[in-house]
Amino acid sequence: MNNQNQFLYDVLRGNESAVIFCQRLFSISQIVDDLYDGDNEIDREDIKRMIWYSLVELPSNAFYRENFFVLQPLIRMALTDWIDSTVLEQGELHDKTIAFVLRDALNSVVSQCIYLVGGYEWMVQVSPAVRRFFHDETLSDYLNESEHDNVGQQSEST
Repeated sequence: MNNQNQFLYDVLRGNESAVIFCQRLFSISQIVDDLYDGDNEIDREDIKRMIWYSLVELPSNAFYRENFFVLQPLIRMALTDWIDSTVLEQGELHDKTIAFVLRDALNSVVSQCIYLVGGYEWMVQVSPAVRRFFHDETLSDYLNESEHDNVGQQSEST
């Protein structure tokens, strides 16, 4: 089991369905982000897998089905945050800082999954660790990468 899977298994108290839900959501979001940004080459098999996860596996996941009315609005919020971040990251430094925070909104979904499997006390205990684990890019690295991307886009347009 890789590090991320083990981490999810631990913080989600071994709830296999919750772990798979989070893994699938991460996979979908990463492929969508890579497709949108165009910064990583995406294999056609990955695209097919993302469509499968989106249309088949997530809707049939027991944890998602049991907690649909809690999780679906959070997913909508995370997607809205990501959409907003794609606009804000084109702006000035403050906008880019906001975009940096918004791009990792799925961490909030994971924190609520932790709440659903372990309650308030468990969520409060492990949620900060979740944010540290998954939010591994620093603001400085993000801004440097963003600046590099903007320079590349400017030279392509000239």
